[in-house]
Amino acid sequence: MLALWESVYPPMLSRGLPKRHHVVIYLLLLSPESHQQLQMRFKPDEAEVSAYTWLEPQILASVAAFEDGAGDAKKVVDNLLPVIRITELQHGAAKTTTIPTTLFLNTAPPQGEDMERVSTGTKFALRLWLDTLAPQTE
Repeated sequence: MLALWESVYPPMLSRGLPKRHHVVIYLLLLSPESHQQLQMRFKPDEAEVSAYTWLEPQILASVAAFEDGAGDAKKVVDNLLPVIRITELQHGAAKTTTIPTTLFLNTAPPQGEDMERVSTGTKFALRLWLDTLAPQTE
């Protein structure tokens, strides 16, 4: 288990009392297969997932650096591609499309309507995962 995160929505009391509450368990799974090999066996359920993508650690580090409620990101990577290829699931079919990379860098606004973004819990888990990739020093 990489992390256990308790989540509520809306994510801030300034947006009102919580309407949803759940616990998310983040697991780190290691596989000797490449993501291309795993992709061949990957069978996401459209009732649970609307889209997916494989992201490089460089992009994930940038995503994890943008914290909700924080000012500037700590570890922003300047050379990110402007778009990311994703696979959308609709009506039993998978379709590849692109979305702006900046969508992954959105943070929760302090008030008003929320926006599409990577959740705070997922960013926390990403930072833990990225720490496992860092060279161990003693």
